[in-house]
Amino acid sequence: MKIAIIGSGSWATALAHVFAKSEHECVLIGRDLTSFDNQRHINVRYFPDIVLNERISFTTDMKSGLKDSDMILFCIPSSVMRSKAKEVASLLDHKVMILSATKGLDCDTFEPLSNVLKEELPSQYVESVVSIIGPSFAEEVIQDKVTAIVAVSSNEEAAIKVQKAFSCETFRIYTNDDEIGCQIGAALKNVIAIAGGAIYGLGEGENAKAALVTRGLHEIIRLGVALGGKVETFYGLTGIGDLLLTCSSPKSRNFYLGLQIGQKDDANDVLKANKKTVEGVVTCKYAKALADKLGISMPILNGVYSVLFEGQKPSQMVHETMVRKLKSEH
Repeated sequence: MKIAIIGSGSWATALAHVFAKSEHECVLIGRDLTSFDNQRHINVRYFPDIVLNERISFTTDMKSGLKDSDMILFCIPSSVMRSKAKEVASLLDHKVMILSATKGLDCDTFEPLSNVLKEELPSQYVESVVSIIGPSFAEEVIQDKVTAIVAVSSNEEAAIKVQKAFSCETFRIYTNDDEIGCQIGAALKNVIAIAGGAIYGLGEGENAKAALVTRGLHEIIRLGVALGGKVETFYGLTGIGDLLLTCSSPKSRNFYLGLQIGQKDDANDVLKANKKTVEGVVTCKYAKALADKLGISMPILNGVYSVLFEGQKPSQMVHETMVRKLKSEH
């Protein structure tokens, strides 16, 4: 099977590594020729010390990369998902399975990214759309450390096909049909992870983290269910699993950004200096607009928004969260 992967970052490369282990041919489609060495099979920018499987190659030519592909995986920032989908749509000439490994919401409509792919890609060429998401750090996947994620699709047959194609002894895939719940959970946990990093940066401890994860999950469920997600989904890998991982490790870009913001007790300089894609920043903006529109109370989300976009100090945000009107946990 040939898989064309739109993107050549760390997560795209790690997934290519997993796919190649199952004897699939993988073509990473990126923008910078110098970022990958095709002769040595090395991603120079992200994994310079790891020689990849010979079934993995790289190109900057979208048309040749897509040629004869059986599956197309989108592994790019959420902000460019729609534009890349339009580009792929103009080149598709045969039926393929579409995969998404991007966590976030559409920047225009605030909808799950699988919806964007369904809207922009010609239906006559799309077998189905499946999201592959869950708690996973790229550097652990590429080192063959045990990982479990979820293949999410309203088409159960398609999700099972992806599950069987890519599961191996170190990479286990479950299936789920709750497209909204899984994608909302995977997107919003990045916002909570920024808060988690900020709390650590301010010098708070494990008690604060436990409170944040618990109340953060409560907020995610509140919004996710309002949008049509299933409550039980948020207690699975794309909910509490993803949340626990990203809220407790500097390997998470979102946690690390929050950590820096907390240490400085200010976001402005950190955001200006940041050059990496941190999905939680843009997701925070879109999710707040969505929550406001639906009239849903999300104090942690609002607090992160105030720090990122309104200049509030993280220490003040934490204080205001703690002195809010006392209430029942439920």
